Amino acid sequence: MQTPTVRAAMLKGFPNLARSYGLEPTRLLRQCDLPTDIEADPDRRVATASAVRVLELAAISSGADDFGLRLSELRGFSNMGPLSLLARDEPDVRSAIMAVNAYLPLHIEALSISLAEQDGLAILTCFVGIPGPSIQVTDLAIGVISRTLRQLLPDEWRPETVFFVRAEPTDPGYFERTFGTSVAFLQQFNGVVLKSSDLDLPNPMADASLRPLTAGLLRSITAMHGATMTERVRRTLENNLSNRRCTGAFVANQLGVSRRTLNRALLAEETSFLAILNEVRKNVAMPLIGETNRSLTEIADLLGFASPPSLTTWFSSQFGQTPSAWRKGSR
Repeated sequence: MQTPTVRAAMLKGFPNLARSYGLEPTRLLRQCDLPTDIEADPDRRVATASAVRVLELAAISSGADDFGLRLSELRGFSNMGPLSLLARDEPDVRSAIMAVNAYLPLHIEALSISLAEQDGLAILTCFVGIPGPSIQVTDLAIGVISRTLRQLLPDEWRPETVFFVRAEPTDPGYFERTFGTSVAFLQQFNGVVLKSSDLDLPNPMADASLRPLTAGLLRSITAMHGATMTERVRRTLENNLSNRRCTGAFVANQLGVSRRTLNRALLAEETSFLAILNEVRKNVAMPLIGETNRSLTEIADLLGFASPPSLTTWFSSQFGQTPSAWRKGSR
């Protein structure tokens, strides 16, 4: 199975931030199998799991449980590389965000972003599809989303609120100061809430004359880094898991292929729909059960199961013990 990768630009500023806490960044990077000159080539592809792991290691070693958010403060719109080219020239904020989402694998392959709107509010949620702890990279992603919106919207703009699945950090006030709004922890998703009307505002950076040029450039880049069927299925499941839309037929329809074509493509990539579904569920289940106090009923809903007994049966088959026993052991 193909290993998800990310542009090395994700770790821009990591060495200096690590040193500010008295850490040795070279040692941390080497420990996570990352190049010690990580900032030398921002377009270099590195394993997403390694980048996620080095952020968690830095947070633990420094005692700074807001390490990822602080790293996001060093980000600008251009840090997304090719993505910023296309988004910059979209006519309004909504189309700019959709452009970023459509080409997101060019920057990071294990991160998915979804947009939902209801009752005048828009919710941008993100999910990191990597096994193990991913608190810091999630904080980093939410911080970057907020900073990107601030560059696209008027200077006085702030989110309505920001939600995190993680537990409350040591200094929750830093989160509120960073986002300029209320922040809620131990929530059901990670995301930024804003007014739907904000998305309809014109993009102040747009230059329509450059759009054909940047679109052509991105098409050529996409051809070189095209997402595999495995990755496309994974991203679709991550965005629809809690809606119980985790059937092969639904995913095939979303991707515009037949179920038979989907199965053949996955077989050629040495995997299957069920294997990917189990992988996505494992990635979501472990932090929910091990790092939160959510009930099994809530977790069953978030994983797309009809009931807690269905969750227990599946979890036991995957991990050899019930969710309750695994939660007790992990703590």
